[in-house]
Amino acid sequence: MVAAAASVLILRGLTLASRFLLSLLLARMLPAEELGEYGLVTAVLAYALLALGLEFYSFMYREMVPAPPERRVQIIADEAALGGLSFLTIALLTVMAVLGGLISAKLVLWFLLILATEHVSLEATRFLVITSRPVKAYVTVFLRGGVWVYALAALMYLVPSTRSFEAVLISWALGGLSSVLFAAAAMSNLPWNGLRGRSTDWAWVRQGLKIARPFMVTAGGAQILTYVDRFIIDEFQGRETLGIYTFYSTIAIGLLSLGASVSHQYLPKVIAGYNESPTAYRASLRTFLLALAGITITVVAISGLAIKPLLLLAGLGTYAASVSVFWLMLPGVLLRVLSDVPSYALYAAHADRNLLYCNLFSAIVSIALNFLLIPRLGIHGAALSSSFASASLFFGLSYLAARGVYAGRHAVEPGGATGLPAREQLDR
Repeated sequence: MVAAAASVLILRGLTLASRFLLSLLLARMLPAEELGEYGLVTAVLAYALLALGLEFYSFMYREMVPAPPERRVQIIADEAALGGLSFLTIALLTVMAVLGGLISAKLVLWFLLILATEHVSLEATRFLVITSRPVKAYVTVFLRGGVWVYALAALMYLVPSTRSFEAVLISWALGGLSSVLFAAAAMSNLPWNGLRGRSTDWAWVRQGLKIARPFMVTAGGAQILTYVDRFIIDEFQGRETLGIYTFYSTIAIGLLSLGASVSHQYLPKVIAGYNESPTAYRASLRTFLLALAGITITVVAISGLAIKPLLLLAGLGTYAASVSVFWLMLPGVLLRVLSDVPSYALYAAHADRNLLYCNLFSAIVSIALNFLLIPRLGIHGAALSSSFASASLFFGLSYLAARGVYAGRHAVEPGGATGLPAREQLDR
C-alpha cells in the first residue's frame, strides 16, 4: 500500500510538472501566434470531449462500483457503443466544418485522433480507479499527459525542424495512443468472453443519459468558465495576444488540476460523513477545507512569486512583461479550487440542482464579463473576468452548502440525479 501510494504520488507529480514544462516549451519554441492556435485547439477539444462523453460516467460510476466483473465488461461495452456513436457524429460535424472552411484540413486527422485517444484513455482511467488499480490508472494518466511532453522537449531541443505546432499535435496523439494501449493491456484480464453474442443495451444507455443530463449542463458551465475567454480574446485581440494568454492559462489549469487531485482524496470521506451523522459530515468538511486551503494557498503563493524570475531565467522576456495577467488569475485559481469543498458538500447531500444553478450562473458571469472587459482591458480583462466568475461560483456554492450543513443533515433539498461534481477533462 505504501509503495502504491508513493508510486501514485510520483506519477501525479511528474504529470503536473509536464504541464508547466509544456507551457515553457511552447513559449520558447513556437511563435506566439502558434501558441494562440494551440490554445484554441485545446479549448475546442475540451468542448468536443464533453460532447463525446456526455457526462455518462456520472451514471456509469455508480453502476460500476458494486457490479461483478461480468457486469462491468457489459457496462464498458455499452458505454463504448455510445462513445462510438457520439464520435461518428462529431467526426461528421468536423468534416462539414472543414468543407465550410472553418477548420484547417491538415489538422483534422490529428484533432480526431487526439479526441478519440483522450476520451478512451480518460474512461479507462476511471475504470482502473473503480477496480482498485490506482497505480495502473496513473500510469495511464502519465502516458496520456506527461511522457510525450518530455519526449517532445528532447526532440525539439535536438532537432530544430520539429519546432512546430504540428509536431505538438503528433506527439500528443501518440501519447494518447500509448495510454490507450497500456490501459487495454491492464484490463485484458476482465471476462471479455462474456460479451459474445450480446447486443448493446440501449434502454440502459438511454436511462443513463437521462440521469447524466443535468451533469452535462453542469460540466458545460465549468468548461465555459475555463475556456470561453480564449475565443473572445482571439476575436477582439488577435492570435498573438491569445498566445500570451494561453501560456498563463495553461499554468493556471495545471494548478486547478493539482487542487482536483487533492480534492478527489476527500470525496469518499465527505460522503461517508454525510451518511454517518451531521457531526461527522461537518468534521469531514472542516478537515477537507483546512487541507485544501493549506496546500492551495502555499502553491499559489509560490507560483506568484516564482513565475517572473523563472521566465526571465528562461529568456521569455515577452511573456514576463505580461506577468501581471497571471497574478490577476491567481485569486480565481484559489477560489476555484476551494469551491470543491462546498461542491462536494452539496454533492454528498444530493443537492444536484444547486450545483447545476451555481455552475450555470458562473458561466453566464464569465461570458458577460469577458465580452465587457476584453475589448477594453485586453487579456487583463480576461484574467479579471475569470477571477470574478470563480468568486461567484465559490460564494454561491458556499452559501448554499453552509445553509444545509448548519441547518441540519437533510436541510438541502436533493435533486433527481447523482453524479460527480464537474471538473476539467482536458488539462492543457
